[in-house]
Amino acid sequence: MTTIEDKINLFSKIIYDKVNEEKKERLEAFNLEAQKKINVEKEKIDELRQKLQSEVKKKSNIKSNAIVAKEKLNKQREVLSLKDKLIKDAIESVSQRLVEFVSFEEYKPYFISNIQKTLKGIDKGNYYIVVMKRDYEKFQSEIEVILKEYDDYSVKIKISGDDFIGGHLLKDYDGKFRIDNSIYSALQESKEIIGVKVMEMLS
Repeated sequence: MTTIEDKINLFSKIIYDKVNEEKKERLEAFNLEAQKKINVEKEKIDELRQKLQSEVKKKSNIKSNAIVAKEKLNKQREVLSLKDKLIKDAIESVSQRLVEFVSFEEYKPYFISNIQKTLKGIDKGNYYIVVMKRDYEKFQSEIEVILKEYDDYSVKIKISGDDFIGGHLLKDYDGKFRIDNSIYSALQESKEIIGVKVMEMLS
């Protein structure tokens, strides 16, 4: 015979089972929903992390490229500075040798032959041969011998007020024609050659 207590216990068990089942379903639904939210948040975090990594990498690349560019620029400046110094030193060295050259015996045939070549290459006319005072005093007799070969020309000797190391200039009386066979001019023209040689050394 079923008592009231048995009925209560049975009813309680049914209610308990139903509540327990609902609790389980709700818990599963909650866990499922919670997992979805967690997954969404994970995706957001991953996207943020990737974005941050990308930005960090980008900034790192920009910084590293800036450092490399700066180093390249510094190297170029150092090379240019070295080039300028080498060219300057080379020109000073050549200039010093040329200054010494005009005091050697070898300078005399160079000086005389250059004047002869210049006069052979010009048409008849009125000219000045411009020379250094030092050279005129040393080679006056040789210059006069050369000029006698050109009696049908009007060629006069003029002493230069500027120091062009050695050699000579040739000008017409009107100042419209000029040949610069000075040693200083040759030195200036050699700067480009010296620059090329220096660059070859640095490459």
